[in-house]
Amino acid sequence: MSERFRCVLTTWDYMDRLCRKVAEQIIDDGFEPEIIVALARGGWFAGRVLCDLLGLDDLTSLKIEHYVGIRKDKEVEIRYPLLEESVSRKRVLVVDDIANTGESLKKAKEHVIERGASEVKTATLQLLSSSRFTPDYFGEYIEEWAWIIFPWNFVEDMIELIK
Repeated sequence: MSERFRCVLTTWDYMDRLCRKVAEQIIDDGFEPEIIVALARGGWFAGRVLCDLLGLDDLTSLKIEHYVGIRKDKEVEIRYPLLEESVSRKRVLVVDDIANTGESLKKAKEHVIERGASEVKTATLQLLSSSRFTPDYFGEYIEEWAWIIFPWNFVEDMIELIK
């Protein structure tokens, strides 16, 4: 790979702290989700931790793709749609690890609304300044763009970076 760009390595502990910060924002806002939709695969860690912090046991996943490894290769598309009954007439929190462009979160929110949710809010651990979509809740705002290397996809990112 000949292109050079800034990377930031994160830790499990730091991501846990951001989850707690997001949970505090949700509680302070008075939003009481009935189900969390974690975007696969980046949102799984945050989705599970937020379930624990918010006292929820209803967690599902939505697969949205537009990144292949570290490269944005295609338009945002829903790969595995939600079953309508999973979110219908429910207060839903859509969760991802980061809003880079915001396209995945925007598409996910639209999909959940189409499936009949009564209220939909979004959350990410990190929000990049490059995002055109701002989640309702986020743990950290990052002004200078960087490729964030999360602990849950460290190996995958390292393989892509050295190709």
